[in-house]
Amino acid sequence: MRIFIGKLLVAGALFFFSASTASALAVSLGGLDATAAPGGTVSVTVTIDTEATTGIVLLSVGVLFDDTKLSYDKPASSATSYALYGGRGGGGFLAASSTCGGYPTDGTACSLRVGTTNQVNVDYVSADLSNGTANTGSFLAATLVFNVIGSSGTAAISLTTSSPGNTVTLGSGPGTATLSGSGIVTIPEPTTALLIGLGLAGLGVAGRRRA
Repeated sequence: MRIFIGKLLVAGALFFFSASTASALAVSLGGLDATAAPGGTVSVTVTIDTEATTGIVLLSVGVLFDDTKLSYDKPASSATSYALYGGRGGGGFLAASSTCGGYPTDGTACSLRVGTTNQVNVDYVSADLSNGTANTGSFLAATLVFNVIGSSGTAAISLTTSSPGNTVTLGSGPGTATLSGSGIVTIPEPTTALLIGLGLAGLGVAGRRRA
C-alpha cells in the first residue's frame, strides 16, 4: 500500500511539474493574406495571450516585413496602453513601454527598432498599476499599419522573438513564446488593380440603380 501511494505521489509531482513548466506566452499575428494596390494600406494585429504565465518582466516581439514593398505608418498605428494578466481582482500588469507609447499612452504607436526599416518591436514591461482591464486571457497589443510602396508582387510579414532587441524575460529567468500567424500581402499589377476598381465601381452603380 505504501509503495502504491508513493507512486501516486511521484506521478502527481511529475504532472504538476510538467504542467507548471509547460506554460508559455502565445503571440499571434492577424489580418494577413491581404491584397492591396500600390498606394494602399494593410493593417495587421498583434495579440498576446499570457496563458496564465506569471512574473513577466519584459516582453519584446518583433514584426518583420518586406521594406522593399511596404513602409511602416506609425502615425496610423496604435498600441494598447496596459493590460491585467494575473486574473480578475489581482495579479500583475503589463504596460506598453515608452517605445510603444507608454502608460498612459501618449498617442503614439510602437516604433521601428533603432537602425532598421523592416522591424517593428511590440514592447511591454511589468507595471504596478492601481487598476486595469479585466483578464480575458488575451489582449490586443498593437495594430500596425503599412503603406504599400511596391509596384507589384508579394510582401511577407512575420513574428519573431529572436531578432536583436527581442526578448521574453520572467522573474525566474528567460521565458518562451509560441508564435503563430505569418502571411503574404499581394500587390497586384497596376492594370489589374484598375480593373478590380472599375469592377467594384460598376457593381456600386448597378446596386444604386436597382435601389
